[in-house]
Amino acid sequence: MSLMFFKNFPVPRSMNVDDGVGVDISEVSLRFVRLVPEGGGFELRDFGEYFLPEGVISLGKIQKPDILKDILIRFKKEHNINFVRVSLPESIAYLAEMDIPSVKNSELYESIELQLEEYIPMKAADAVFDYLIIETEKNKPGMISLLVSAVSKNTASSYSAVFNSAGISLLSLEPDSNALMRAVIPKGNPETSMILDLGRVKTGVYIVSRGATFFVSDIDIGENALLSAFMKGLNVSADEAKQMLGKLHSNEKLSAEANKIVSSFFGEIKEGVDKHLTYWDSTKDKNGAKRERINRIVLCGSGAALLGLPEYLLTGLHVAVDVANVWCNVFSLEKDIPKIPFRDSLLYSTAIGLALYP
Repeated sequence: MSLMFFKNFPVPRSMNVDDGVGVDISEVSLRFVRLVPEGGGFELRDFGEYFLPEGVISLGKIQKPDILKDILIRFKKEHNINFVRVSLPESIAYLAEMDIPSVKNSELYESIELQLEEYIPMKAADAVFDYLIIETEKNKPGMISLLVSAVSKNTASSYSAVFNSAGISLLSLEPDSNALMRAVIPKGNPETSMILDLGRVKTGVYIVSRGATFFVSDIDIGENALLSAFMKGLNVSADEAKQMLGKLHSNEKLSAEANKIVSSFFGEIKEGVDKHLTYWDSTKDKNGAKRERINRIVLCGSGAALLGLPEYLLTGLHVAVDVANVWCNVFSLEKDIPKIPFRDSLLYSTAIGLALYP
């Protein structure tokens, strides 16, 4: 089971599971993926991207529902979309580990609700939440260990309302981290990994283990910082800076001066990663036990394919670094050729993870 805010969104009885679509919606775009079960795996049936005007969504909240509605109506018409699973940014969701006395499964949700306010800064009546049983405490007989994720009921309702107004049924809302984990970590892999989602504005940091997300943070740097550094350090225009970034994505050589700027940019990311690794290693879980060591760093997002970044991070961090294979739980790359180019596939990680919900 993955954490999902689904309890307020009942699935219509007439739903065809093949109609489920993963939708990654952010302040700048809506990306979607449709996966259809086939031969023990999945077929990538459809995908695409719609750019959102500035201010439609801000800080994870819908500010201009009418504009978003118009985009969703076009989305529905052009791709025959009826049902969707949608992601929410971590900035508006709360994550907490908690222990509760053992109760019947039918009483678990109510028991969590009674203690929810002790773990998140929100009244239980104002929250929509879901939970994942992560283990039964061996040293605490009679207790259940849970990972709980919650979001404002008003925020969840606003997403549901705008999708419904466009004629699209919202099956679920889910934090970005859960969807990313489902896309880039092979199913059943129990190891502790750090997922780095390198975006335009910032880099998301997620530590996952045994199919659950235990830590969420970010590094305040993204590809836009590199563009700005090119413009300022080399005195070039925005278009010229974008061309340089394109070369870095396509393995073309840059000038020595540009490479120095890239190295400095990589250094800032590495410093942020190192701080999070150190923090994780220095903390203990809620039972006072040492945290499991992070074995691997997985890169996804728009900046994951930057030439030389994995090698740079590997130097000095002493942790394996890989660029994500977002198809690892979809189909075998030995048998299927993805319809989405490699670099673009890294942008669809969240949408793919949403579409993979069992």
